[in-house]
Amino acid sequence: MNKKLDKKRNTDFYLLYTAAFLAVALALYLRFFTNGKSLVWSHDGVPQHLNSLAYYGRYLRQVLYTLFIEHKLSLPLWDMHIGYGSDILTTLHYYVIGDPLTLLAVFVPESKTETLYAFLIFLRIYLAGIAFSRYSFYHKNSKQATFMGTMIYIFAGWTIYAAMKHPYFSNPMIYLPLILLGIDKIYKKEKPYTFIWSVALAGLSNFYFFYMLGIFMVLYAAFRYFDLFADRSLKNIGKWLGIFAVYSVIAVMIAAVILLPVIIPVFGTDRFGAENYVPLFYDKIYYEKYLGCLIGENMIQWGVAGYTAVSLAGVFVLFAKKKKYTVLKAGFVLLNSFLLLPFAGHVLNGFSYVSNRWIWAYGMLIAYIFVKIYPELFSLTLKEKRKVFVMLLVYCVLALLPEAARTQRNLMAMILLTLSVFTVLSYGNIFVRERNLCLMIAGFLIAGILFNIAYQYSYEKDYLSEFTDSGEALEKLETGVDLAVLDTGDDSIYRYDQMDASSSENSSMQMGTNSTAYYFSVASSSIANFFDEMYLNTPWEQHYDNLDGRTILDRLASVKYFVVKKGEEAYLPYGYSRLCGQAEKKSKTYLAYANEDALPLGYTYDSWISEKDYSEMSVTEKQQALLQGVVLKESFLPKAELSFNDQEIPYYTSEGKGCRLKNGKIIVTSENAQLKLVFEGEENAETYLVAEGLDYDGLSPREMISDKKWEKMTTYEQNKLLEENGRWRYWKESQKASIQLGGRFLKKSIRIFTDKYNAYSGKHNFLCNTGYSEKGRHTITLTFENTGVYSFDSLKVYSQPMTGIDRQTRKLKEEVLTDIKTQNNEISGKISLSDRKALVFSIPYSEGWIAYVDGEKTEIQEANTMYMALELPKGEHEIRLVYSTPYLKTGLCLTCIGVLCYIVLVLINRKKKRFQKS
Repeated sequence: MNKKLDKKRNTDFYLLYTAAFLAVALALYLRFFTNGKSLVWSHDGVPQHLNSLAYYGRYLRQVLYTLFIEHKLSLPLWDMHIGYGSDILTTLHYYVIGDPLTLLAVFVPESKTETLYAFLIFLRIYLAGIAFSRYSFYHKNSKQATFMGTMIYIFAGWTIYAAMKHPYFSNPMIYLPLILLGIDKIYKKEKPYTFIWSVALAGLSNFYFFYMLGIFMVLYAAFRYFDLFADRSLKNIGKWLGIFAVYSVIAVMIAAVILLPVIIPVFGTDRFGAENYVPLFYDKIYYEKYLGCLIGENMIQWGVAGYTAVSLAGVFVLFAKKKKYTVLKAGFVLLNSFLLLPFAGHVLNGFSYVSNRWIWAYGMLIAYIFVKIYPELFSLTLKEKRKVFVMLLVYCVLALLPEAARTQRNLMAMILLTLSVFTVLSYGNIFVRERNLCLMIAGFLIAGILFNIAYQYSYEKDYLSEFTDSGEALEKLETGVDLAVLDTGDDSIYRYDQMDASSSENSSMQMGTNSTAYYFSVASSSIANFFDEMYLNTPWEQHYDNLDGRTILDRLASVKYFVVKKGEEAYLPYGYSRLCGQAEKKSKTYLAYANEDALPLGYTYDSWISEKDYSEMSVTEKQQALLQGVVLKESFLPKAELSFNDQEIPYYTSEGKGCRLKNGKIIVTSENAQLKLVFEGEENAETYLVAEGLDYDGLSPREMISDKKWEKMTTYEQNKLLEENGRWRYWKESQKASIQLGGRFLKKSIRIFTDKYNAYSGKHNFLCNTGYSEKGRHTITLTFENTGVYSFDSLKVYSQPMTGIDRQTRKLKEEVLTDIKTQNNEISGKISLSDRKALVFSIPYSEGWIAYVDGEKTEIQEANTMYMALELPKGEHEIRLVYSTPYLKTGLCLTCIGVLCYIVLVLINRKKKRFQKS
């Protein structure tokens, strides 16, 4: 009878929860719908999130087709259309692969991906509420309290703001309550299945948030242990540590099939290893706005709290209760200290840049505090009410005292908080029925949520402008650049490059072309290392658009077509002279030009260069060397006889207003100040600006004023400037800068990221190709978009003549891989060699490739840092490359062991249960 009653109560609760969720979700969605906007964020949403979801749907349908129609299991693991060719699992796991919810993409036509994308955003938020309610009900909390806590949890700033930009940011909100529920069940000696599977699913879903979940799992287990057990001996602690270790290992092993192959490549990236700046404290303005941001504006560094104002009323009551709720109080203090100290954001972000992307966990604490405190609202003593009133007064004064915090959004949030607190304090006088107080609090709670939504998506905030127009997100991936290449009708295997023409990154994986562009969170370390060696003009490790129009690099990458916008033919590198395909039509916006000397996917060298000799070359010598000999660790080929014809060109500088050059530093005190380099360039050459050790440091308002000018200012003007100086966000302002390079035709930019920027990967050496010219260049004008100090170790101009490049390219093209075929995880072809040579594939090196030459397994060497090579004897050979994701098989074995351990655990528990019954 009691079970039926509980079931009915649960049904009533979830019907109410679903209705309330749909109402608020509709209000949120209407902000987009009435403005003609989709829920796809323009910046990362189109090239990464939506693109990955559409790709994954096609992928799953292809797997099912081969399984049920062709009656074979075939899992594509590598795709030539992603960047230079990428592993599918490691690239797309962060976005879709492993998340159980994205499996729904298999049922949705590609044209409806945008609809599925929006549906999944709200489904994740809804499921997060279900998970929180299960945790709350397990701890015997009432339906009213659980309902309000659930709404606080799922409609905080994290979901209103962050989850709209990055849909999978809601995933940890689903898993956290379930993991914590599993921990409590283990402490109560119940079955550990909830814990094991919630941890396993979190590990499968996203490695980034799995790391954070692991930290909070440990913290929660420690807090709960000291709350539940009086025996705190080392023996007892060791026992529980052992129990959790066993269950955690089983869970991680179950997730290993995805987790292992994904996390290992991450450790090898420059971005992971970069030493980011971690200040001792945040800027002054961060602390000034901190209290108000808890229920109002968004904090910097992803501190997106924005909880409905009612939630803080629960915090006030919590601390008004003496000698109760010690664990909740300690947790609140601890997590607030995490928000106040940058080092905590550094640690919780994987020891990378400072970020508070863990704030969804803080949200669960805030929500659960309200759940536990809710019954106390009806029994506050007069003394406790006085404490709550004082806390409200102190909070409002401190939150609104700084001028920066007195925004309209914060003021309105304070009004709602005050009304909520006074409603609670009036119980027993004005309100005497619990139902009335419950309705009033629920009303303020929903009002706070709707208020935060309204302000986040107000026209003043202009957040909606960052989202694509409805129905156009997927179309953005069908770029004119790809269409221009496809219009050539060329069915061979090649790459294309472009300059300032691409409208969306990663469009190749949607259009089925092969480009030199890539933009995902996890990148190949071999490509990153090659780009570092070549000083490639991009500050990102995981985001690159082209090869900077450098002829030699394009040739080595098997680039056959180069695409430019009509009227911007000046961007064309050397050798691209023939206009191709339908692009010949004058109405076309994008034009594709062909290079007759393009190298195929596999080309050969008859000599080699040792890695030691290569490492001692300058950057301009390195790229020339790669056309003359292959760089290998060891080889039986003869050593390459190298010749270089690059020239360093002397120049003199002409300083513009607000710009001065002094001791290896360019001091810029006016935005868009200019520095002109004047020289005599070579004919028929590319002209490079090479900057080594380039870095940037911002100037504060006081540093922008000379001492002479400072002395002439009035006391008022000095004080005003000092006040502005105090508010200046030093470490934030010095994150990045841009130098625009202008010449007769081209305009390019060198973007500098400092260690204070979240995408910093340690790059400080840049080579910017100012373009190819038959007549030779004479000036390079540097325009500094940001004021500040631009420091460098060296700033040189080089000329790279094109003489000999065609001859060297044709030599590499004499004996190449022919009859090239690309199948599922396989590349094959034939080659005929007149002598022993190294066959280089313009495919990024990976341990996942296995080579078979004439049916025999042959070692693949890492060649030219980025590519792969096979050393072959004279004669005709059949070549076959087979790919398997590195550590995938190992991960699969661990998963099988984990599942087997889980089955054994279930059997043991069943045997114990039968024994207890008997």
